[in-house]
Amino acid sequence: MGKFMRRAGVGLVIVILITIGAGTYYLNSKKAVRSGNITLPGLAGPVDVRFDTFAVPHIYAKNETDAYYALGYVHAQERLFHMELLRRLAKGELAEILGPKLKSTDSFFRTLRLNQFGREYMLKTDKTTPTFKVSQAYLDGINHYIHTRPAPIEFDLLKIPKTDYLLSDIISVAGYMAYSFASGFKTDPVLTFIRDELGQDYLSDMDYLASATPPLKLLTDTHKSLARMAGLVADIETRYSPVGFFEGSNAWAVRGNKTVSGKPILSGDPHIAHSCPSVWYEAHLVTPDLNFYGHFLSGVPMALMGFNQKVAWTLTMFQNDDVDLFVEKPNPKNLDQVWSDGKWTDLEMEDEIIKVKNEADLVLKVRSSKHGPIINDILDPLNTEKRPVAVSWAFHDFGNDILSGFYELSHIDTVFDAPDALKKIHAPGLNFVMGDASGNIGWWATAKLPKRPGHVDPNFIQDGSDPANDYIGAWPFEANPQFINPASGIIVSANHQPQDFGNGIVPGYYNLDNRAKRIERLLGQKEKNWSPKDMEAIQLDTQSAFYKRIKELQVEVLKSIPAIQQDAISKKAFDDFERWDGFHRLSTRGAAVFYTLHYYLAKAMFEDELGEDLFKAFLRTRLPDKAVLKIMGLENSPWWDDRTTSKKESQRDMVSKAWFQAIDALKQASGNDPERWVWGDLHTVEYVHAMGRKKPLDKLFNIGPFKIEGSRDVPNYQGFRIGPPPFDVYIGPSTRRIFDFADPDHSLGINPTGQSGYFFDSHYDDQAQMYLTGKYRIQLMDKTEIEKATASLLKLIP
Repeated sequence: MGKFMRRAGVGLVIVILITIGAGTYYLNSKKAVRSGNITLPGLAGPVDVRFDTFAVPHIYAKNETDAYYALGYVHAQERLFHMELLRRLAKGELAEILGPKLKSTDSFFRTLRLNQFGREYMLKTDKTTPTFKVSQAYLDGINHYIHTRPAPIEFDLLKIPKTDYLLSDIISVAGYMAYSFASGFKTDPVLTFIRDELGQDYLSDMDYLASATPPLKLLTDTHKSLARMAGLVADIETRYSPVGFFEGSNAWAVRGNKTVSGKPILSGDPHIAHSCPSVWYEAHLVTPDLNFYGHFLSGVPMALMGFNQKVAWTLTMFQNDDVDLFVEKPNPKNLDQVWSDGKWTDLEMEDEIIKVKNEADLVLKVRSSKHGPIINDILDPLNTEKRPVAVSWAFHDFGNDILSGFYELSHIDTVFDAPDALKKIHAPGLNFVMGDASGNIGWWATAKLPKRPGHVDPNFIQDGSDPANDYIGAWPFEANPQFINPASGIIVSANHQPQDFGNGIVPGYYNLDNRAKRIERLLGQKEKNWSPKDMEAIQLDTQSAFYKRIKELQVEVLKSIPAIQQDAISKKAFDDFERWDGFHRLSTRGAAVFYTLHYYLAKAMFEDELGEDLFKAFLRTRLPDKAVLKIMGLENSPWWDDRTTSKKESQRDMVSKAWFQAIDALKQASGNDPERWVWGDLHTVEYVHAMGRKKPLDKLFNIGPFKIEGSRDVPNYQGFRIGPPPFDVYIGPSTRRIFDFADPDHSLGINPTGQSGYFFDSHYDDQAQMYLTGKYRIQLMDKTEIEKATASLLKLIP
């Protein structure tokens, strides 16, 4: 018996060792190959890829096509699953791998026609242009990786088939980026409902001027369908999107007469929903005619931000209104017809087949009017009580040559060369802030801006049956907000509304100018001698004078409520709240009280009037902060009354109710001692992988959680959704970059996690602690330094 047990024990050990060995082999097989020789059919010549100590590839090729072929291959090594999720999200194909809960998300993106637009766009594309050739080379690199290397572990777990990447996929992904900028899908239904159902007094108290467009007199079912659509958009962003979406950003440039070196300094940090892996993949491309360092989105060959040794640029969201909703008049005898240009006109119809994991295919009927696809029948079919609402979106313009625009940017020599490239980008609307080695700085708001009739207010849904509401053309690019070398020597772009440059204020859903004012104030602390180190401090600043201003209004009301001082916990919390200085350090107290109260006040003010779906959408727009500030100063606003009760509530009633709800929520989150309600304990970030949304896989795939400084609407924007504590950060600087034209070989940057998309790789999270603690790394451009910093060399052989 003893001998048998010993043999069994030895056998068990052998089985365990074999299992461990097989598991290790399997996991290692999924890692990126960063050294040795690999044959890539299609290359014209050999390509050397030097990976530095942070796994950034420095690609040396004899020609540009080979460089982009190599880029596609190494990008796929690190981010193939990320690429797959992005293209499936944009094309409406997530339910096939993630199951039925994604059916509504897929239906929404199929209705937006991103995949169809991508296919049609590529049919019209000139195949002889350099843009097309390098784009195809990039895709060839991705596809060669797919054909010759093991699939990522996520493909195995979700049983995702490997399929080639197409040029139309690139356009679809660009469409998703444009969609994530388009606030009109949420904001227009909210504002239209307030105008039509609540009245102008409610709009005025939100700081909106009277609408020139008369109420639409929509039936209840139409408003309900729009509310559900807006709620779906909010859910896609907050619950179902497996990859980050674009929301804000900071950018500024300072001319040489204000810097230590005498050359311009450019700073930027685009605010994008955090994801794992990080949004950007960095790569350096070197050919006899090109020396370019870029930040690349998964599956897109053109860098959206980058620099050579002569020019650098960063970007923010323009936030112009490039989405207009039109409510159509249906034929009561034929719901597939609408009144258009004086006659009943058939809607265009096309069936979309959505594959669903473990369920039968879903057949979606997409209807389109002359204004665009009908979007309020995604969740419920059309009926006689519900009018169809169509979306007109600038991205669907075939003149939107976004790939060529970004490709040409990577080849310019001065800021004066930029407009020819930028005018090709019609959507999404972007602010480009740029500098060059000759000492110039510039800013352009890029978008194809429609000319609307004077009576049309694009904040609201328009009557599509009246052709007087249709566009009357488009402004030329030269009319867009833009300037070069302003007299101030400073350019700041932080998603705020640009000034009137002679053609009126551009309609849009802009952020308040709080971040811009804070950055300008910090830049105004001294006239000159600015250094990259100073720019770091601005990027990491955490004060909000705006939220401090709201707090001061709230304090005045709270002081008039005796019950707040009669409870020991409430009194201590109030004292911390009143002393709060607007900063968001890890040790800050008072901020948690502010944001909890902010949510319960918004809930008290708006939810009873808007209903569940519109209130959910409202919280995901830029309306709440502006509205709460205005209404806090209006003691008799109708928003203070709670429509669910028989009495009429006052401002004091609602502020008191919200205060004690906030105190109860903080007790539940952090205990009864306000001393423990510190910002760092309640404000944390976790970089969530799509597979890490389910426990216990979060422990394997996710990075964090970590305590983190910053907040909403401060320069160090670490944003969270308006809600009760804890304040889980979901969005922030997707990279921080500082470019000093006096030393272009040593620009600074940082990634929130790492270059790799594979959890078993050391570069999966090797930048996370640097990012959290405000550190930067050098983005190498000099070949001698790159050779010294080379951690591994990969040779790609024809």
